[in-house]
Amino acid sequence: MSCLSDPRIETLQRRADASTGELNVAIGEGAFRINLRDDNIKLWQETLNQQSATANLLLACENNEGDLSNTQLTWVVGSAIRSTHVHTSAEASDLLQTMGVSSALAKAALEHCPGLGEDLIWAFYLERHGWLIATPVAALDR
Repeated sequence: MSCLSDPRIETLQRRADASTGELNVAIGEGAFRINLRDDNIKLWQETLNQQSATANLLLACENNEGDLSNTQLTWVVGSAIRSTHVHTSAEASDLLQTMGVSSALAKAALEHCPGLGEDLIWAFYLERHGWLIATPVAALDR
């Protein structure tokens, strides 16, 4: 059972690679990956608990200053984890593109992250090869 009990996430976990706990989607020369390992979800939940604002996105950013549109999504190590709230999955996809994610990868997030921009909190970062990694974090209390 997942530490994030949601039928949509449990469905993703059943489709994920049993050895890695990840769901991989090839996107052209790159990849979109959903990390569904309980230990990873718990780490992002701890990060969410340190954020002061109500958010439905956690983003690994190059810097912690100014508007999100003025920073780039990056890898987790050494990044500034920032939170924000979007109202739709399309708005989340647009924000990812503004932060330097290719339109194909942002579209993959839109298609493969249930509840994105709605009732689930998602974390995003780029892997060192530029692949987009997503992790479901929690359900929003509405």
